[in-house]
Amino acid sequence: MLVANAAFQLPSQPSAAANDQPKPGLLSLFSQQPLETFERGETVYRDGDPATHVFKIVAGVLRVAKILSNGSRVITGFFYPGEIFGIAPDEHYLGDAEAVSELKLRRLSQSRFRQAVDNSEQLRSQFVNWLCREMASAQARMVLLARKNAEERVCNLLHTLLRRAGNGNPFAKAIELPMSRVDMADYLGLTIETVSRTMTSLINRGIIRPTARYNFIIREPALLSALAGDADEDDDLAGMPLGPAGHAIALTGGR
Repeated sequence: MLVANAAFQLPSQPSAAANDQPKPGLLSLFSQQPLETFERGETVYRDGDPATHVFKIVAGVLRVAKILSNGSRVITGFFYPGEIFGIAPDEHYLGDAEAVSELKLRRLSQSRFRQAVDNSEQLRSQFVNWLCREMASAQARMVLLARKNAEERVCNLLHTLLRRAGNGNPFAKAIELPMSRVDMADYLGLTIETVSRTMTSLINRGIIRPTARYNFIIREPALLSALAGDADEDDDLAGMPLGPAGHAIALTGGR
């Protein structure tokens, strides 16, 4: 079974106990594919398009969004470098995949991807492990949207970005995420006014400090984690290798 609009990431380096030659992985399937570039706001595929390819992000950020019958938009996920998206359970994609920033990616046909997974015990094992993480991630997101209040949702997102900033870097340099307040609202199930009020409250209480229009220093990371509730229930980052928590993140992009 293949899951639609899902992201997959494996550690880029083999463990110390691994053989000299890296074992084949799902990400390696894309290594010989040509690099494609999409400008900010450009569409990779539309909801309902034939699901002909699976994609690996090389650089930039992508969002997958669904337009509801009342015209409102729900962002179901953000995907980052090193992740695979567009895996479809049937013949059509679910949601619009759009570049949030300049996006570089490689694509592989669905048939070649499925054949590779079917023919390799190791790739099947990797894919099953990812499916388990994806199920846990979906459950965590259900809790986030169903039970957490606005502040907990915003803090959960900021805490996720904080963990990403600290991935493999104990000094946690700033990261850039071209996510607008509208995107944040549509992802967290809030209004843009609520997102803005919550961010202002966090600033006024000294938990975060803006250093530029969309750059923030997390002044109280432990408090941010506590305000996020179960901060480990990160959705799109579930299963990703995350290092020591850092203190600096950046949110780049306007309304």
